[in-house]
Amino acid sequence: MTLLMFPIGQCLGTHFTDTAESQVHQVRLGSEIVELTVEEFAVWALAHSLTDDSGPWERSRIVDLLADSEITNGAVLIDRLLTRSLLAEVDLDNPADFATRHRLLPLHLGLGNTAETPTMFRSGTLELALAGMTRTLYDLWLSGHLSPNLLIACKEHDAELPAVLTALHSLLAPTAACLDLAVQEF
Repeated sequence: MTLLMFPIGQCLGTHFTDTAESQVHQVRLGSEIVELTVEEFAVWALAHSLTDDSGPWERSRIVDLLADSEITNGAVLIDRLLTRSLLAEVDLDNPADFATRHRLLPLHLGLGNTAETPTMFRSGTLELALAGMTRTLYDLWLSGHLSPNLLIACKEHDAELPAVLTALHSLLAPTAACLDLAVQEF
């Protein structure tokens, strides 16, 4: 059983409160804006993975990386964020429940492919491509947010859900996408 860890929500940035030393990090989760402490935000941000890391992004890897930092209670913070629905652990052998409760939102510009590399589709800015993906993942990334949830989006784009989840951190790390709560089907 492989349990991957995913961050849920869209980063809205740091906000200083009454004093210059007091700050919170805001994350949009569905229609709500939630505030995270500096330590909670560090854990949530790390759950996006590292851009130069292609291994499975699991709880144990996050805890190990946090052990090398000033955050001493990484496992507790992970549990707290799981309870608040800001993190999710997904069993790749049974991902449908997760996929019905979440959807994928694009955050970069779609740049398409190039004549030199027609099988690699990119996202980023006009000056800099920040993420590359297959045609299937690109199509899902571009328009999957129009579907009520990730499971339906995968079916509509003939994408295999476990393969999408395995590739997802490559979109989360450079903030090409975020995971959000699913919307109600009408």
